[in-house]
Amino acid sequence: MRVEPVDPRDTEWETGSTVDYRVIFWIGASEASEYDLFEAEDVHAVIEWADNEARSRDCSYTLYAKVQNRDGVGLVWLAGINPSAAGPTFGRRHPLG
Repeated sequence: MRVEPVDPRDTEWETGSTVDYRVIFWIGASEASEYDLFEAEDVHAVIEWADNEARSRDCSYTLYAKVQNRDGVGLVWLAGINPSAAGPTFGRRHPLG
């Protein structure tokens, strides 16, 4: 990880509080179950739920924030691996340990 100071004017847009998320549980590279979580307290509550659920299913997950901008609703990849991704992916599986 590299840490650098930043000029806060370097971004084009930002959202308000993110309370909607999507979690994809991966049983294998091609078998998944997707869930939307609405009105979450914060990302920590979502991670806690996803970690517990993934452990009970014995699988990994990918976590996205659902955000909206002028182009519509989209997903921002926050954590986890995506075994179906053709391009770069995070290297750390979730849940940890």
